[in-house]
Amino acid sequence: MYIDRQQIVEELRLRKLIRKAIRIAEAKRANKDEILAEEERLRKVIRHIIKEDEVGNTEESPYDSTGLNTLNTLFDNILKTIEVGYKELASSKEQRDSFASHMLKAVENTLAPLRALDKSDQLDEEIDIQLTGDKPEDMTDVRKDKDELDRENFGIEGEDLTGRDKAYETFNKVETQIVDAYKSLHNAEDVKAFYDGLLMNLDLYFKKFEDEMQPSVERPAAGDEVEAGLDADMSGGEMDLEDIADL
Repeated sequence: MYIDRQQIVEELRLRKLIRKAIRIAEAKRANKDEILAEEERLRKVIRHIIKEDEVGNTEESPYDSTGLNTLNTLFDNILKTIEVGYKELASSKEQRDSFASHMLKAVENTLAPLRALDKSDQLDEEIDIQLTGDKPEDMTDVRKDKDELDRENFGIEGEDLTGRDKAYETFNKVETQIVDAYKSLHNAEDVKAFYDGLLMNLDLYFKKFEDEMQPSVERPAAGDEVEAGLDADMSGGEMDLEDIADL
């Protein structure tokens, strides 16, 4: 589902505020049962604010741009697949960063030929007919099958290989839908809105997925300094989200 940058930024900020609120609640209550009850209350509040089932729950035509409406439908169809691929990489952030980099690069590389065709006035300059013969360094390693070679060509040098392989597997599941959606657009403004929005929102969704994978509760540090700071912050009564945001 296509959503704008500010919406995701606000959601990420709100999640951080909730974690701060939970830390404060835990620090102020010694009784474990009370801590769990307070945490559950906060979780119920946030569930009303953040809709976790956004994907597939959009209006039919929420935007005044065919490009964005096409992108919105595309995300409804592919976002869950991408999210599952990203979140399966639970061992390290390095793997997930590699996944995100490979997915974004794959989108750019896959759509590059179509984008070149859209610029018809540049075709004559971009066509370069090579008359020279094959070179020895151009030969492929016959000991590797096509899938191995495709994975290597898909890869980005220096990036984690586990993240690469998961991105390769995930992109193969969504590539056709991305290409078909792009090819359905013929107006230059629609094409630009779709392409720019696709890359921007993929990047933002990866940040959103990463935030969702972080621990929802962080234990407060022990010590008189922390307790004194909490007492000072909460001496005026119950804190609201604006107060927490200023911590």
